[in-house]
Amino acid sequence: MKNIFILLILISSKLSYAEKFSMRDCMLLPITDSAGHALGFKVYERLEEHLKEIKWCDYKSSASLLSIFSKYRDKLSEHLQDPAVIRTVADRIQAGTIIRIQIKYLVNNIELQMDVLGENGDDIYFQEKVTIENGDADSIVLALKKWLNVYEVSIPYHGKVLGVLGDQITFSIPKHKKYGIGQDFVVKRLVDKSKHRLLKTIVEWNATSIAKGKIFNISNKQALGVIKVYTSNKKIKAGDWIRLEKLSSRMLDNKRYPEVNRNKFGKLGTVSIAMNVGSGSVGTSPAGGSMKVSGLTYGLSVDAEAWITRNYFVTGEFGRSVGNLSKSSGSPNLETASITSGVIKIGGGYKYLPMGFFYGPQVNLLGGWAKYSYNVESSAADGFGASSISGFFVGVGGSMPIQKGLRIIGRGEIIPFSSFTDEDNIYGNLKTSGSMYFKVGVQYQYNPVMTLDGGFEVINNSARFSSDISQVNYRDSIFKVGTTFVF
Repeated sequence: MKNIFILLILISSKLSYAEKFSMRDCMLLPITDSAGHALGFKVYERLEEHLKEIKWCDYKSSASLLSIFSKYRDKLSEHLQDPAVIRTVADRIQAGTIIRIQIKYLVNNIELQMDVLGENGDDIYFQEKVTIENGDADSIVLALKKWLNVYEVSIPYHGKVLGVLGDQITFSIPKHKKYGIGQDFVVKRLVDKSKHRLLKTIVEWNATSIAKGKIFNISNKQALGVIKVYTSNKKIKAGDWIRLEKLSSRMLDNKRYPEVNRNKFGKLGTVSIAMNVGSGSVGTSPAGGSMKVSGLTYGLSVDAEAWITRNYFVTGEFGRSVGNLSKSSGSPNLETASITSGVIKIGGGYKYLPMGFFYGPQVNLLGGWAKYSYNVESSAADGFGASSISGFFVGVGGSMPIQKGLRIIGRGEIIPFSSFTDEDNIYGNLKTSGSMYFKVGVQYQYNPVMTLDGGFEVINNSARFSSDISQVNYRDSIFKVGTTFVF
């Protein structure tokens, strides 16, 4: 049979319909009635407003599909009875609770039916039917609200596991649930479901206990827990259930748990101090041919990062290195040249993956102003002198956990429209300049407020000129060892 949902199925990948989505993510299908859908539309608008306000449900709007549904209003009720259609719509909207409502006009009253379906389109989690005399939109919505409250109580879990790293797990928590640092929870896994022999609704959830743990950090609708006891030989995985134990009043007292106060955004940040040693080089192209000096450099750097909100942060960096460079290629007039280099950065960023604040990967988008300065022992004939490259930079950085307490980190930046300052008036008119920065390293969580860091950086700054000295290139390959403190 030709219908609109063929299009939806064709553009959706074929999936196994295990429970991927939480029953606390809900959506409302178009409400059908047997008299032109006018009453159904009024009920839909009022019930949708209610679903957006209730706290046990994270409402997923089906607005993107309504224009398609409206084209098939004559057979819409029939289509919405098809489990394959429900599966496709649930997967597109990513909801685990699908609310389907039908209104039928009888002689002197109306028949109202609500089915709450699972994402596989076959499971009926909740079903009610009632006959209402002289039913209007208000009386219908009132009945539906009461049914939804009853359904919410039947949901067999409070949240679902989002990620696992060793004995640490991150899980979702509904907005209406009170929770606190130190609260106990149980991790469970669904084994099977029992259906009523006649009504075919789910009447029992058979789940087995996997582990028990405690909450030790909290965020908006998420919590970070530590597993204390394993009650099964099964490994915890994303999608497992979380049941919170009873919360005592002392667990809500944040003064007893300084982690809560430390994690109020706007008061979070890090300061990193590192020693660096590496290879620095300066290459130039005077009229007599290309030449290059290189050698060992060493120094210190300090950078800081502070969160303004969960997603936005500010950052700054200051570093200074010194060294002595020797002839590497060509025939410079100076056999050796001392160098002092430095970097200053001020900027901010956006946390594209703020979940990484707890356990998982982080991806940060960066931007700001940077200045790289180089003071090389002056030799106009060789093209050595004091100069700097500066401008607004853009970049991306992040980290990824590889095992408990250990993360790999990375960062890349460019200054797309840099400026070059020739302090000794050696180079002449500037044609182009560029700057590139790259970093990769590891970070070990030594204790809750300190990490031990190691990394490798490459900095490449260059400029071209319309003069006898056609270009200059500064390149640094640096190994860093240091520590990061949380404040």
